[in-house]
Amino acid sequence: MPDVPANPNRRPPAAPLFAAVIFFAGGIVLQNSTYKPASLYFLCMMALVVCALLSLRFGKRRRVLLAYVAAAMAFFPAGALLASAQGSQPAPAATVLRYASGDEVVLTGYVVREGSLRSGRDLHESLDFAVERAQLDGEVPQAAEGRVRLNVYVPESRKSSAWETEEDGLEEANAAALPVYGYGQRLRIRAKLRPPGNFRNPGNMDYTGWLRGQGVAALGSAKLTNIDVLPGLEGSRVERMRWKARRSVLEQMERLWPAPYAGLFQAMVLGERGLVAREQKLEFQRSGTFHLLVVSGMNVAIFAVFLLWLMRRLRLPMEYAALATILLTCGYAWMTELGTPILRSVLMIAAYQVAAVMNRDRAPLNTVSLAALVLMAANPQVLFDASFQLTFLAVLTIAGVAVPLFGRTTTPLHEALEDIGDLGRDLTLRPKQAQFRLDVRGISKSLGVLIGRRPANWLVQKTTLGLVTLAELAMLSGLMQVAITLPTVWYFHRVNAHALWANMAVIPLTSLLMPASILAVVAGYVAGWMAWPFALAAKWALRGILLTVHWSGGAQLSDLRVAMPAVAAVVSVGVSYALALLLARRHRILMGASLGLLAASAWFVYLHPRAFEYNAHALEITAIDIGQGDSFLVVTPGGHTLLLDSGGLLGMSHSELDIGEDVVSPYLWERGLSRLDAVAFSHSHSDHMGGMRAILRNFRPREIWYARNYPTHEVEVVMASADSLQVRRTERHRGERFNFDGVGFEVLSPPEDWELKARGQDDASMVLRLTYAGHTALLVGDIHKRVEKRLVEEAARSQIPLRADLLKVAHHGSNTSSSDEFLDAVRPAYAIISAGVRNPFRHPRPEVIGRLAQHGAKTYRTDLFGPVTFYMDAGGVHPWVAR
Repeated sequence: MPDVPANPNRRPPAAPLFAAVIFFAGGIVLQNSTYKPASLYFLCMMALVVCALLSLRFGKRRRVLLAYVAAAMAFFPAGALLASAQGSQPAPAATVLRYASGDEVVLTGYVVREGSLRSGRDLHESLDFAVERAQLDGEVPQAAEGRVRLNVYVPESRKSSAWETEEDGLEEANAAALPVYGYGQRLRIRAKLRPPGNFRNPGNMDYTGWLRGQGVAALGSAKLTNIDVLPGLEGSRVERMRWKARRSVLEQMERLWPAPYAGLFQAMVLGERGLVAREQKLEFQRSGTFHLLVVSGMNVAIFAVFLLWLMRRLRLPMEYAALATILLTCGYAWMTELGTPILRSVLMIAAYQVAAVMNRDRAPLNTVSLAALVLMAANPQVLFDASFQLTFLAVLTIAGVAVPLFGRTTTPLHEALEDIGDLGRDLTLRPKQAQFRLDVRGISKSLGVLIGRRPANWLVQKTTLGLVTLAELAMLSGLMQVAITLPTVWYFHRVNAHALWANMAVIPLTSLLMPASILAVVAGYVAGWMAWPFALAAKWALRGILLTVHWSGGAQLSDLRVAMPAVAAVVSVGVSYALALLLARRHRILMGASLGLLAASAWFVYLHPRAFEYNAHALEITAIDIGQGDSFLVVTPGGHTLLLDSGGLLGMSHSELDIGEDVVSPYLWERGLSRLDAVAFSHSHSDHMGGMRAILRNFRPREIWYARNYPTHEVEVVMASADSLQVRRTERHRGERFNFDGVGFEVLSPPEDWELKARGQDDASMVLRLTYAGHTALLVGDIHKRVEKRLVEEAARSQIPLRADLLKVAHHGSNTSSSDEFLDAVRPAYAIISAGVRNPFRHPRPEVIGRLAQHGAKTYRTDLFGPVTFYMDAGGVHPWVAR
């Protein structure tokens, strides 16, 4: 009897919510890219809803399909309408910003994010503080509102050769340990506040917007000795319970595992990464396993699967097991930081369990779509969050591509291995599955002659199952790496060379670590001896993970850093991914072709970065906005590049920010640069070369230039990195002249016999004079007046004028430099000052600005303008500032 085609009027879509999510996200993107009145969105949405209802009521042919299309399209104006409504809500005024001037202010309020210890060059604590009252010295306390993110530190003397100040005044170290301030605790704090700010280079992170999304209005720092605990508690009782439970678990981990294991367990189980060193985080990033250091959806899924296994062992009915799994999973997520991946996983687990109880089909693609729809409806702007995009792309790949792929490859093998001793089951399976069972039995029988029937059956069955599972892991890891290549390159400019095998190793270990560590914590509350076996198992799993991460993330070529991808590469990935989703359940040839095309497009992202744009008729000198420090990109008319200085944090900073990795590199990648021809650092202070190690690692320059430097630890680290990366080292001295791709370079200082002193490193700065098309730029580092005087005298003796069209003002505009005598000799038409906004030294000094104005120099400053570019050609120097 011939097959009768299904009635198209009654054929439901395979994943009805997936199209709704796509349209909903499209509406959010539309609203964020262009403005339309909310009334227009509302009318469009209502019109489409009416069309859907009319199609069901009066349509004669394919009415279900028409109704579905109209209903799905209604989500497009719905997303735009919701995004418009959220954008129209005024943000609450944060009056605490009135006190964010850098002066000390006394704040009264309570802790809203419990203190978290941070590792780094010293131990400090980060907490969020809800301000109620603020008082400046000599004024009456005033009511204030707003949340402040405070860095609490123990005052100590941290002066070193790696940084310089114009004033001493740091106090001696306080031996008291940092207490952890709990949620709701009332405090009186004397702190220095500043408004959050962004580095204004293209490609840099919107740090201000990120803080605003967390409700933080200002940043500040406070000494431990300037904090008084007040009586009473504030805040929500539920939140207080949550933070208390979280702190108890964190302390239990510190008791169960010694440092540094405790910090890693805290990161992997609860997402508390404060005690994980930056270098260790970098190893996880390079190996493609950084998701282990955050509580991701994988952690929640492992927790839920373990609970379901435990419920089955306890023989609980399905309804009670599902309810217990949902409640305990929600409780676990409640103690974490509740990021997007966690919420997504909790929603999916709840949907799966409810569907199981109701005997409904648990379509993975529908479940993913439901979770995405709920999160975007709660906050439309989450769509533009990198974490949201990565986590849903990963889960969508599993649901939309991996599940169909497994259904054609490994799932039939799993089915064939079930009850392999039951001969009657052979008749219920497909011929290939039955033949596979016969082959496995044949191997077992042959092996049984040597080792016995039972051991052979067990060994062959477990080995076969292990190989099938390993194949699944390999396919899944490969699919995930291909699928997330574009967002990984777009946001992190990283292609992980070892991520495939590293994840194959760490995922099974994490599946052991998660339940073992949770059981150890729970048992530890009962008796220490009960926790010991679980803690030991978790520790060995962690050691396996660390060994894998070190082998893969510690290699020099463990990850490849690439520039922003070209538009063609982005489009090719989008098209090939859509085809993979559409063809995943089609003929196996079409499915294989689509997966091959997806893999090729992912490789195309790496091979086809954005083109590096430069002026082929002028020399470019760009002062990068890196805060308090120096970093200049020099681009020749031939497209060759030199990075002079890499910026870096001052020695007394408690931040973990790496200026080279987090500020300079993203700007260079945004420009389309994946390699540099040369790098140089003027002298060995951290605000000039603190980021150089990251620059060497990310851009693999051919050579590094430097002058004689006082032998500091920072210099030794940079030199060791250069040697390990086979970067040619070139020491420059006064009198050297050389050509760099058509640009004349001359080294004016320091001389080869310069006396090196620990506190004289500014004057050891490498001074470069660049000449192109008859015009000159003078880059002088941080030299002081005595070196300026020597340069003037040497120019007079040699009868070679010190004249320059562009001057890089020395020492960020400090009054220790830029003397009248020097400016008389240079007579710059333009001057550039690289300084940080509201820096502690108050650079540039008004006296320096005045002297530059008196000598006719048009002065540009990175603290006011952000990055500033100068083009030098035969017509002179032409400044350009992005608006």
